Amino acid sequence: MRACLILITCIASLALSGCTGGAFSMRGYVPGAAVETTPSRDITISGVITQETANTVLDELANQPGPVVTIHLDSPGGDVSAAFQIHDRLKRDGRLVVTSVADGARCMSSCTLIFAAGNRRLAGSQSRFRFHAPLYVGRLPLPGPMVDVIEAMTRRGIANTYAEASPEFARYLAEPDVLALHSRKGLALSGEELVSRGGNFVTGTP
Repeated sequence: MRACLILITCIASLALSGCTGGAFSMRGYVPGAAVETTPSRDITISGVITQETANTVLDELANQPGPVVTIHLDSPGGDVSAAFQIHDRLKRDGRLVVTSVADGARCMSSCTLIFAAGNRRLAGSQSRFRFHAPLYVGRLPLPGPMVDVIEAMTRRGIANTYAEASPEFARYLAEPDVLALHSRKGLALSGEELVSRGGNFVTGTP
């Protein structure tokens, strides 16, 4: 299913960026997440997630030694395709992956896909999360039915990604009175609220 989603995303964005991503992104943000590596080789992703972010993180992971990798997150979201690339690489990396959102930091929209990749997923009680529907914002106008198909398949891929981390949390997001992935506003939760409602989507604190 993921391969089909990537294919459709590539077709939708081919005329825009040579299939480098960007079919889905947050509105109102200037692209360019910072990616930093600490002396302990932890990786920090802060700012809007773009294809450049994914490229940098994948390069860092290729050069990252040791059995554990820790990803610190503070992002409003961004390119869903780029976030999926990071998620998929972390899942097949063969190491223990720790994803962490500190108190006062945020992990919203596509950032949550990277967070979900952790074997251990840590969140401060005052961290902020948002889960919402994907939005096609490609510069190339597409017919409404095609946009609907792209968004529906992306929504399914996102839901499946959450379900891999926590089936209970994925069911909660799909409850009739929540339907977070069918709403542009979605669902905003603090780290503390996510612990209580998230069905082990958060496994501990930083």
